[in-house]
Amino acid sequence: MTPPRPVRLAALGVLAEGVVGVVVAALLVAAGVVFSVWGFVVLLAVGLVVVAVALLRGQRGARGPALVAQLLTIGCAFYAAVPSGRPEWGVPVLLAAAVVLYGLLCAPARAWAEQ
Repeated sequence: MTPPRPVRLAALGVLAEGVVGVVVAALLVAAGVVFSVWGFVVLLAVGLVVVAVALLRGQRGARGPALVAQLLTIGCAFYAAVPSGRPEWGVPVLLAAAVVLYGLLCAPARAWAEQ
């Protein structure tokens, strides 16, 4: 079954996060960062892309990993914005993750997931 529009939009947000992760990994490689760091970023980014594609295809099981990723992203964004004193990085990421989280938790998304 085709997912509702909020889920499809949230999946596009997760896909964007995955693409940004791949770009960050490429920048880490270019900066000469060790494999263990950029390799981990690549794994996370590819995982987000896989979850996003699964959501776009209507696989309800991908909703859980997407939710967990958004909750972790909100935590990291809060840390960047408040204790680290970089609100110019943390606030936009926090807002984007909150919008995606809403798309995954709104009433149409819950009804679709419960079918």
